[in-house]
Amino acid sequence: MTQWISQYCRIKTIFGIIALLSFSGCATMSQHSDLSKVKFTLDHISDVSVAGINLTHIQSPEDLNMFQIARATLAVSRENLPLNLTLHLKSENPLANRVAAKLIRIDWTLVLDGRDTVSGTMHNNIKLTAGKVESIPLSLSLNMFEYFNEKSAMDMLDLALAFAGSDGAIPQGVALKVRPTIDTIFGPITYGKGILIEPRPKEPTQERFI
Repeated sequence: MTQWISQYCRIKTIFGIIALLSFSGCATMSQHSDLSKVKFTLDHISDVSVAGINLTHIQSPEDLNMFQIARATLAVSRENLPLNLTLHLKSENPLANRVAAKLIRIDWTLVLDGRDTVSGTMHNNIKLTAGKVESIPLSLSLNMFEYFNEKSAMDMLDLALAFAGSDGAIPQGVALKVRPTIDTIFGPITYGKGILIEPRPKEPTQERFI
């Protein structure tokens, strides 16, 4: 009798563990589904510079002073024309999303005119509160000669000025591939597919899976 009771208890314990693991697995799958509803959009661009020249108040090449022209000329002669900017993303966790989580990593690639350029990884802890929009600044830097050497120096300068447009608007032809990793109570969850975020004229920024 004692042996039968002991065996019964072991079987009950095993089924209890299986049920707990099944519940945990279902919860994880449900949470992953909820987190996939977090939307990422391109917001604006700030802090644009080329060859160390702040382009915030530069509307055209004619606005450059003699010192800035000399610096740009030197950079072109060395075929090293660094473009630096901050690309601001927005993440929106829907109010209906019951999951409390935080963004801990984004793998990204800047796409210009359909061409992959620089890639990087942002490590930061950004709390994703349901019903709220969070700003995510990404610092980007690339040598324009490396990706646009078929263009003239003036064309590259015009492209840099397009990034410094009014109100930090995202120029057409600019997109971002991202693959976010979100920390949850069950551990980090990385999006299975990357997301291509691209602006649309006079429409909200749209995203699609790639």
